[in-house]
Amino acid sequence: MRPDRRHSRSARQFLYKQVKHSMIRIPHIIAHRGASIEAPENTIAAFRIAQVRGVNWIECDVTLSADEQCVLIHDDTLDRTTNGTGPVHHQDLASLRALDAGAWFSDIYKGERIPTLSETLDTLAALDMGVNLEIKPSGCDAMVLARRVAAEIGNRRDVPILLSSFDADVVAVMAELCPSLDCGWLVEEIPDDWKSRYQTLKAAALHVDQKQLTAEKCAEITGEKVPLICYTVNDPDRARLLRSWGVRAIITDNPALMTTAIPPIR
Repeated sequence: MRPDRRHSRSARQFLYKQVKHSMIRIPHIIAHRGASIEAPENTIAAFRIAQVRGVNWIECDVTLSADEQCVLIHDDTLDRTTNGTGPVHHQDLASLRALDAGAWFSDIYKGERIPTLSETLDTLAALDMGVNLEIKPSGCDAMVLARRVAAEIGNRRDVPILLSSFDADVVAVMAELCPSLDCGWLVEEIPDDWKSRYQTLKAAALHVDQKQLTAEKCAEITGEKVPLICYTVNDPDRARLLRSWGVRAIITDNPALMTTAIPPIR
């Protein structure tokens, strides 16, 4: 959701504010948990590589530590992407930060840490990037997480942010907690009553598993002027097809491939 680079940062901030109700502009490619095919997901390293590959937005997952600090990790547990074990929300921030979040992927990334939300936003601001921030309870209290995220991002004007969540209650409450920011509704399967639920939630976009999409379904959604974002697309032919159907943006593990294979639709 990024304005053209010819705008200054202050001009971009103005644009984000002005288009709130029509959804801030997003690029056609978003790096899934960073450049997660090349670096350990949800780490600063993965975000930096995404930027090097020419992608201006990343998607990442935020949840809470035991002491209610916002940290980035996808799973409910630590086992897959760190050298720790057990539920994420059972460990305090100091314990989580002591873990290695990179060696599981490659020795090159040994010593990479679980980022905090604040550290991530500071990094993205320095890189001039935007973020699709998925609010992911992962076993913690969803409303506490929503409030903690809102407290951290509420005054940020240096990073364009699109929120999203599978938790419908979180989507609804973010409209109250962060009225200046958009929040997308994430779904694995598109419900028959998606339109009424989308409107009730005051969502700003529909984030859909790309496997659920057909030309007819895309036409139904985009015909209602609903921005459609799909995950996770790593096949250029599929990505081109989805874009031709009106999908606003794709989320991919492989930004290097997608940036060369899929030109933006002007």
